[in-house]
Amino acid sequence: MEPEKKQYLKLGITIFGSLSATIIFFFLLFRYQEIKAFFALILSALQPVIVGIALAYLLRPIARRIEGMFRKMKASRLARLLSVLLTIILTFCVLGLCCAFILPQLVQSVGSLVKDLPGLLETQLDRISAYLESDDDTATVVMQMIASVETSLLAWVKTNLFSTVSTVATSVLSVGSALVNVVVSIIVTIYLLLDWERYLAQCKKLFYAVSKNPRVNSAVSDALRQTNQIFSGFISGKLLDSLIVGIICFICLSIMKMPYAMLISVIVGVTNIIPMFGPFIGAIPSAFLILLVSPTKCIAFLVFIVVLQQVDGNIIGPRILGNSTGLSALYVTVAMLLFGKLLGFLGMIIGVPLFATIYYIVKRLAEHSLKKQKMPVETEEYIVRDDKTAK
Repeated sequence: MEPEKKQYLKLGITIFGSLSATIIFFFLLFRYQEIKAFFALILSALQPVIVGIALAYLLRPIARRIEGMFRKMKASRLARLLSVLLTIILTFCVLGLCCAFILPQLVQSVGSLVKDLPGLLETQLDRISAYLESDDDTATVVMQMIASVETSLLAWVKTNLFSTVSTVATSVLSVGSALVNVVVSIIVTIYLLLDWERYLAQCKKLFYAVSKNPRVNSAVSDALRQTNQIFSGFISGKLLDSLIVGIICFICLSIMKMPYAMLISVIVGVTNIIPMFGPFIGAIPSAFLILLVSPTKCIAFLVFIVVLQQVDGNIIGPRILGNSTGLSALYVTVAMLLFGKLLGFLGMIIGVPLFATIYYIVKRLAEHSLKKQKMPVETEEYIVRDDKTAK
């Protein structure tokens, strides 16, 4: 083919590709709601599979350790099967113990809170009105504000909370569908744990078949390996750390005879999964609940939470997590705000390891580009120092 014809052919292909991409973009833009509903339907259908994959990912380290123990005992043929069975049994035992010990006390705490809340609010109103008796104008304004808040809070408890409970009770009637999803998730988890390497190899094989560039294949494999290391280390470590914090919190609050000890411990433990801001998020509503009962106990609780978080941040957390993400406090804050806004509570949990993965990939690309330019890759080489500071 003549050079001019080749040039016109390339130009035609470029124009056709640009027009096609533009048409597809506007099609997706105008059909956004339909496409969103379609993907939501797919996610709903595959929800048991997604849950099974997540469970298999979390339980895989436990299964590997148990399998290693069986292989040392010269039971290599049945090591994988026995390790998976013991992992599933151990998981059910832990969940059963949690339901047996935590759930009854948690339900009791919530029921007691709902029952006592109106009386607690009235008591606090009486205390505040007694403090404001000397200033009638200020007392009137403050009491109107508090009465409005009290009315709104009680209305929320009666409508939203009770409606949520009734909704949960109604959903029990459709427990059959939920049981099917649970069973499917467990089956998917077992299949993945039994043959984890083969499924990963199939994905790797498919990717290598599509991508024929060895350098790209190596870079992607390295990025995925690092991603797995970051996520597995952070999530499993953070779950264990939060469990320990919740147990310590319950024991200490029980000794201090704090009200709603189980409910507050669950709140503190769950919110502790969120990096940096989690302790404050859990402490604020917990302190408010205790303040309704006793301001003195509320102060003691705040002091205890500060001590607990210092122990967790300086002793428990570093020993369990180490430096699993390698992010500074600024990057952790950015990750929390960004992914928390995009994905809600889930984003606040996985935002830090996800941002750490993106940070690692960008860092590798930047270092590769600098090496090609024969420039230093150490960050210290690019710090601009003032002349006085340098001296």
